[in-house]
Amino acid sequence: MPQLSAEKKELTLDVDTLVNGINKTIFATADDELRPVMNGIYINLQPSSLTFVGTDAHKLVKYESETENDITASFILPKKPANLLKTVLLKEEDAITVSFDSKNAMFRLKSHTLVCRLIEGNYPNYNAVIPSNNPNKVLVDRIELVNGIKRVAVCSNPTTNLIRMDIADNRINLTAQDIDFSVSANETISCSYDGQPIEIGFKSTFLVEILSNMETPTVVIELADSTRAGVFKPVYDDKQTFSSLMLLMPMMINA
Repeated sequence: MPQLSAEKKELTLDVDTLVNGINKTIFATADDELRPVMNGIYINLQPSSLTFVGTDAHKLVKYESETENDITASFILPKKPANLLKTVLLKEEDAITVSFDSKNAMFRLKSHTLVCRLIEGNYPNYNAVIPSNNPNKVLVDRIELVNGIKRVAVCSNPTTNLIRMDIADNRINLTAQDIDFSVSANETISCSYDGQPIEIGFKSTFLVEILSNMETPTVVIELADSTRAGVFKPVYDDKQTFSSLMLLMPMMINA
């Protein structure tokens, strides 16, 4: 078993924080041999918060939880140990002790100890790609939108999975077409929209993946324009001790 260096850092986390952080972000991680840092979950510790980030350059998920610790550090947890942890933690109730240095991490549970090698390298500056000024906001029923996307996507081009969203007048018009087979589909969904009319294209499989990894009945989609990433956020009825956002890069719509 690898030993941690004398410069190791240590903290205690509750089970829910770690499980939620892994569950929310692991689906967005990449399988990219050329950029190994994106093949894991980036965990960033600050004195008052704990942030989990997963991205594959097309989609990005950021999950932030309020915590009390006196450590400022970060590491990249590979996908395989993250999946193992997720499974083992479901049976745990006690707090978990996490120790790590620049190369390895150790998770001490009540009856298990998991040691893994961390991914070395610099994680991309994820905050730089999250658009801050998004004047167009869509409030929509999540399940209704997911089901509409799935129905319309049947007629999308199997190579691109492109689905077009025309948003105006409190309506989202979903359109997909496959020119090679001369098939198309469209469906209109009611929403609450505050902003200018906008046309934007997304990969339908990514859209379904993002919306399926939220648990709230309603989501808000924040958009700047058709060339900038869409920001998806769950809408909660009351104040939470955590926040999450999911970002999806748009696709070019052929005129």
